[in-house]
Amino acid sequence: MPSTPRRRRSRIRFAALLLVAVEIPLFAGLLVAQVADPTRARAAGDHAFLVQAADGTPVTWDPCSPVGYVVDWTDAPDGALALVTDAVATVEEATGLTFTALGSTQLSPDQDGATDPLPGGAEVLVSWVPTAQDELFAAGEAIGWARPMVVGGRSGGQVYGRGQIVLDAGWFADASPTRARGVLLHELGHLVGLDHVEDPSQLMDAGGSLGREYQQGDLEGLARLGPLAGPRCS
Repeated sequence: MPSTPRRRRSRIRFAALLLVAVEIPLFAGLLVAQVADPTRARAAGDHAFLVQAADGTPVTWDPCSPVGYVVDWTDAPDGALALVTDAVATVEEATGLTFTALGSTQLSPDQDGATDPLPGGAEVLVSWVPTAQDELFAAGEAIGWARPMVVGGRSGGQVYGRGQIVLDAGWFADASPTRARGVLLHELGHLVGLDHVEDPSQLMDAGGSLGREYQQGDLEGLARLGPLAGPRCS
């Protein structure tokens, strides 16, 4: 089984089978408790992409195929099913991508080298792990991280073909639904291709702003990562 690369902030790494992994932790020490008022206008701001082609086109998931995901619920908090369902639907609406829930698993991120087959043919693993079992969580340096991986696309270009979201079970157990939602949306943003921005008005802020919703800059970036940006299927 391939070994899991060492996790570092916002770095592109090469994994087995020529996959490129981009892993982005949400740093706990930089969190800003910023609860968004849903009636307030969305804040204009910046967005950035994890990987871009030479022409500037952002790398994303194949918009012609649903993104299948499985969840390890072993250490998930109360209400996790509703949380995941709602957050995934929000990303679908923002990007035009389609996600398909393919059931549950007990495959942990430590067991998965990011190239091993996932149950049901899924491409994405979502899991909560106990704080002590992840070095970033245990050190208080992060409460979640995401790792999309680049593979060759159907037309010779690059697309994301595998991914993981790993969340700190201890933090989520005590978090309010609003704070939990903000963190999961942040990590899903990374999963579909958004990078951090240095803009505290946006949910993808590098400091981990804990707003409830994506803001205008976030949404503009998300719209470029799916069929909403225009036809891409061949």
